[in-house]
Amino acid sequence: MILTTLLACVLASPPQDMVSQARLMGHLRALPEHRAPAPTPEHIRGLMQTEAWLRITLEDMGYTVHEQRIVSFEPPEGVEVEDPTWHNFWVEIPGSTLPDEVVIVGAHFDAVPTSPGADDNGTGTSAALELARVFKGRSPARTIRVCFFNLEEIGLVGSRFHANNIVKPAVDAGEQTVVGMLSLEMLGYFSDEEGSQHSPIPAIPGVYEPPTKGDFLAIVGLSGDHQLTKQLADAMQVGAPDLNLFLFDMLPSPTPDMRRSDQDPFWQIGVPAVMVTDTSEFRTPNYHKMSDRVETIDVDRFTMSVRAIAAGVWGIANEDESSPD
Repeated sequence: MILTTLLACVLASPPQDMVSQARLMGHLRALPEHRAPAPTPEHIRGLMQTEAWLRITLEDMGYTVHEQRIVSFEPPEGVEVEDPTWHNFWVEIPGSTLPDEVVIVGAHFDAVPTSPGADDNGTGTSAALELARVFKGRSPARTIRVCFFNLEEIGLVGSRFHANNIVKPAVDAGEQTVVGMLSLEMLGYFSDEEGSQHSPIPAIPGVYEPPTKGDFLAIVGLSGDHQLTKQLADAMQVGAPDLNLFLFDMLPSPTPDMRRSDQDPFWQIGVPAVMVTDTSEFRTPNYHKMSDRVETIDVDRFTMSVRAIAAGVWGIANEDESSPD
C-alpha cells in the first residue's frame, strides 16, 4: 500500500521534477570512451559494449526494447569501417487517447575515434536514458518514442535507417502520424564569456542577431514547423525557467550545418523536426577532440537542459498542454 502510494505521488509530479542529476552524470560516466565502428578493435568493442549496455539499462527500467538491425549502409567516401552487425534501439510510452500520434525524441550514441565524446554525444544519450526513466509508467495522450541511434558520425546512418524503414512506411500507410521529432545533439557545454559563441549564419538585420555568449540551449527548426518549435520552447521554459533558450526557426530550408544531426533524415521524409543543442563546434573548443571529457560538462546547466526537454516532450505529447494558445 505504501509503495503504491509513493508511486502514485511520483507519477503525479511533472516528469521534469523527477530528472536526476546523479543519474545523468552516472550514465555519462558509464559510456565507453571508445565507441566508433573503426579504426581499431578497441573502438569496435567499445561501440558493441555501448549497444549491450543501452539494452540492459532500458530493460532494467522495465521496458520492452525494440531493436533495428542496420544493414546495407554506405559510409562516406574515404571512411573505412568494420562491419559487424550494428543496431538502433528504441522504447515506447504508449499514448492513452491518441496512440497513433507519435512524438519521437532521439540521440546518437556513437562517437568519433578521436574523442571520448562526453558532450558529443554522451550528453544526448544520457538525456535520452533519463527521459525514458522519468516517462516510464506515465500515460501521455500521444505515444512517446525514445530512440538511440548508431553510426551518426559516419553520415547519420542510424537515424536515416530508422526514418526510412520504420517511420516512413507507417506514415505512408496512414498507420501513424509523427507530430514532432527532437534530436538531442550535445547538451552540456556552456560559457558566459563574451565571444564564446559563434554562428554559421551571419546577422540578418531585423530578423537574426547572432548571440555572442554560449550561455543558452538552442532549438533549431524550420519556419514551416514554427508551431512545433514555439510549443516546444514554451514548454521547455516552463520546465526550466532559469535556462536561457534561443529559438532559431526563421529559415524555410536547412543550411548545410543544420543538416548534420539526426533530425535531418526526418526532415527529408516530411516530418516536423528540431535539433536541441549547445551548438557544437560553434561554442565548444573540445569538438571531436580528446578534450571532450566529462570534466568539461557544465553539470548544472546540463541538468536544467534535460529538465527543460522533459517538459517540452511531455507538453507536445499531451493534446491539452501542446495546443496553441
